[in-house]
Amino acid sequence: MTEPRAVPPALDGRHVLAVPAATDLLPLARAWFPDARWSRAPRSGDDASAARPASGARFRGIATAPEPEVGALALAGTVELDGPHPLDAAGARAVGLPAQDSALYGLPAAVAPGTTVTPELVAGWAAAVARRTGGGVLPAARDRAVVPDPGAAVDLTLWSPAPLTVQDALPVVRPALTGSRVAPPPPATPGAAPAGFTLTAAYAYDGEVDVRCERAAEVPMVLSTIDPHEHGPWAYRVTWRPPDPYELTRETPSQLHVIARQRVAPGVAGAVAALHAAVGGTVVDVGGFVVTRDELERRARAR
Repeated sequence: MTEPRAVPPALDGRHVLAVPAATDLLPLARAWFPDARWSRAPRSGDDASAARPASGARFRGIATAPEPEVGALALAGTVELDGPHPLDAAGARAVGLPAQDSALYGLPAAVAPGTTVTPELVAGWAAAVARRTGGGVLPAARDRAVVPDPGAAVDLTLWSPAPLTVQDALPVVRPALTGSRVAPPPPATPGAAPAGFTLTAAYAYDGEVDVRCERAAEVPMVLSTIDPHEHGPWAYRVTWRPPDPYELTRETPSQLHVIARQRVAPGVAGAVAALHAAVGGTVVDVGGFVVTRDELERRARAR
């Protein structure tokens, strides 16, 4: 007897994004593609059953299990994902994904010429979503699953309407980043705008954390989807520099790097939470997604 396939045939030949089953994908799509929308909304089996006329055998009392209806999520124009296709934890484990009930989305097999959305952009977004949600990506060849490490996304940026002076910022971040000091300013460029300031906290075994404040000329795409009063042009970038920067490029970093990252990450989140309390704004992670206040506080407590 042939065992049921983990990935439905409808997704054959396509890259597949897998996210935890309860994930709302639309806000994550709009973080990179502000005009994203459901061109065909998915419906659960119960919703499909309620929408179907009561007739035939079903009307006479013979129960039939309605099938869920797959949706189409348009990222931009005709560039669409289809899903969710449900996959249970056992099926996910079988194809190398995290062992959790998952929702699968087929990425577009091709992009029409002339569109501003390239296959590389869609692939980059899918990888960022997989890391953000603790999911993964199945390549079309199905040779191996790509499962980004969610813990690798340490750096955070607060986008605020209010600037702080370096004298005011230092006592705000020091409780979270012990030993923070004002870093020497870079050489001034004649006629250039003020360069902002940088605070640095150095640790014997865990590298350094920089807090860089500056007025930015551009802001992340996701900020265009939220109330403009909730963010601003002042960027407070909190960035970890590990002892060996090469470790940031490795798919599987060393255990020493992971341990250092685990020690530093709560301090990064704590510093951003303190800055947020001082000047307000919106926090965005390295994947371009909004980090809520509750999530920020959870990260800061994870010591």
